[in-house]
Amino acid sequence: MQTTSTPPPRAAASPVRRFVGRHMYRWHRTLGLVTLLPVIMWTLSGLSHPLMSNWLRPAIAHETVPTPPLRPNALAVPVAQVLSQHHLAAIQNLRVVQFEHQPYYQVTDYRGRLRYFAAATGQELPDGDRAYAEDVARYLLADSTSAMAGAERLTHYTADYKFINRLLPVWKITFARPDGMAVFVETGQSRMGTFNNRARARFLWVFGMLHNWDFLDALPRPLHLGIMLVFTTVIWLSALSGLVIYGFVRKKLRQPRSAQDQVGWLRRRHRTLGLWVAFVTFTFALSASYHLIQKFNPDRREEVARVSAFAASELTWPLTDALPGPAPVTRVSLARVGGQPYYRIVSKGSEGKPTVQYRSTRDGQPLPAGEMRYAAELGQEFMLALNGHPATASATGAAEDGALPDCCTPPTAEAEAPAAIGTPAAAGGVGGFAPSLASLGSPELVTKFAGEYGFVNKRLPVMKLSYAGPGHPALYVEPGTGRLAALVTDGDRREGLSFAVLHKFFLLDWAGKNIRDAVAMLSALGVLAVTLYGFTLLLKTRQK
Repeated sequence: MQTTSTPPPRAAASPVRRFVGRHMYRWHRTLGLVTLLPVIMWTLSGLSHPLMSNWLRPAIAHETVPTPPLRPNALAVPVAQVLSQHHLAAIQNLRVVQFEHQPYYQVTDYRGRLRYFAAATGQELPDGDRAYAEDVARYLLADSTSAMAGAERLTHYTADYKFINRLLPVWKITFARPDGMAVFVETGQSRMGTFNNRARARFLWVFGMLHNWDFLDALPRPLHLGIMLVFTTVIWLSALSGLVIYGFVRKKLRQPRSAQDQVGWLRRRHRTLGLWVAFVTFTFALSASYHLIQKFNPDRREEVARVSAFAASELTWPLTDALPGPAPVTRVSLARVGGQPYYRIVSKGSEGKPTVQYRSTRDGQPLPAGEMRYAAELGQEFMLALNGHPATASATGAAEDGALPDCCTPPTAEAEAPAAIGTPAAAGGVGGFAPSLASLGSPELVTKFAGEYGFVNKRLPVMKLSYAGPGHPALYVEPGTGRLAALVTDGDRREGLSFAVLHKFFLLDWAGKNIRDAVAMLSALGVLAVTLYGFTLLLKTRQK
């Protein structure tokens, strides 16, 4: 009698596996269909970004404005005489700039207007701020012949000068050239905000529409971000479902259902190719969602700034006395530290590194560690202001309307006493606390973009002020302008690392920008190809 053995029955699939097998495909197709258009928009704009920012970026002759050494004999008319001659009892700042290769006093009057006076004669330059902006723009372009097509002073961000550029106010100087070149100049610091020719302006418009969804700008900002967040979340869920499908039901789809069944072949190829890009899609979309969540916290860096006022009677020490010395002086501005007025004097050292000293505008006495003290004072003031405690007049020497107390008279000795620091702030705001001076580490000079202080912040040089407390906040302040350049907490660091590594491929910086951009473009192209491949598969399935 012949006996046959029967194989043992296969173990029944787990409930989770059966549930996934029955429903995950349907969810994957539905999620993919819902996000088809957003994925196409984001991948196409991702492909265009390296072209816009690297390979097809227009060239410009100079990206910075030189600061030649200041010569005492060039400042023939003293500052005090110029202010008296033009009836300026109080000002907010003073710099020396070069206009058509001649030194001019750039004076910020008590209303915040920039005015220009020839250092050799004291005469005012008519429409000086516009003329200086044009002069700087021509230098940056190395173009002294093209006619101007327009000059516009921007005090807010626009479609072609976005918040990412950070600097305001700026002049938009447009030239009548075939390329339609426009240069954005911040005259208050003699630097370029950005520049666009006509082709790059179109690129920026397309990128804004496809990547940032600028067509939703009419909506409230939270709603705009919320809509984008919904779609990025659905995209990474769709990518995750694709990975889960492969893990649970791959055995059923190893071969076509029949020799003539091309749908099965497409499914297999879609899954095989999709595996190579599913993780990239997941990381792209997940980091984008994290980035959007962080954007719900408003960027408050422009809410705070030190605006000081200086009486003309305070500027009694001759500025020319600060210029002689082994290190040539290249920049001069005003700062009020501990309520006292100082010239902030920047010199170029023997190795080309800038050195900064603070000299009293009354008698020229130096302030030891002036830059460190001023930066710490700014940081404390900004922290208090962000937590709901405005600066006092003793810190700025100014009343609320920008004029000096008692109508343009110098502050009294009592008013000039250093402001109290370390005052507890109300809960909430930035980090929910106002750190005391004891929680401040040693200020650190930052002269290049790196790490948590990237190029997106635009301002250099800055001082980094690290505080001990919840979130380990770090303030980056720009002493040259008295402005807050950046506020970074642990949450910002985590999101910044996520976005840099998972979205912008900064781990490939060692290979160079061209290689990194090429890999990013190939990744975006892969996501686009697999998305369209999946859509083709869906259409073929529907036709059966």
